[in-house]
Amino acid sequence: MNLDFMSLKTTSAAAVRGERHKEKVLERQKAQELEQAMLSERELNPYWKGGGTGLPPEKDEAASVKKVTVVEDAGLSWLRKSYQRMKEQAEREKRNFEEIVAERYGSMEAFQSRLEEAEKVASRKENRYRSGRWKKTDYSEGEKEKKEQHMKKETRDEDDRN
Repeated sequence: MNLDFMSLKTTSAAAVRGERHKEKVLERQKAQELEQAMLSERELNPYWKGGGTGLPPEKDEAASVKKVTVVEDAGLSWLRKSYQRMKEQAEREKRNFEEIVAERYGSMEAFQSRLEEAEKVASRKENRYRSGRWKKTDYSEGEKEKKEQHMKKETRDEDDRN
């Protein structure tokens, strides 16, 4: 029974936990690398390719805030957006801005007249909305007659009860 205790290998609980932690970290890294390899080889979205976030890079924080548009603005917001897109296209293709406007709308004057007309209509609608906001609703002739008949009927019903 000669057993030499000094020759036995001993491990502490902390060492075992450390090894398990290292194994888990290695497994996570392998899983991430595998997932990344699967994504990048068939990915069509250019913002996801090459380990991207999936969103285009933001040039300006102020530009990312969009102005809320009114639904019934007679196409004014649409025309303004079109104007912005045409400017961007002119910069991107290094072409004259008026050429691009002429391709889409015929001439610069035609586009400006559309824009002015939409601005007029939108301002009229806005003014009409603001002016009539707190007014009592105006009933048409038919609605007035119905209301009067209803009031007469109510007074007759009250008279019958008395």
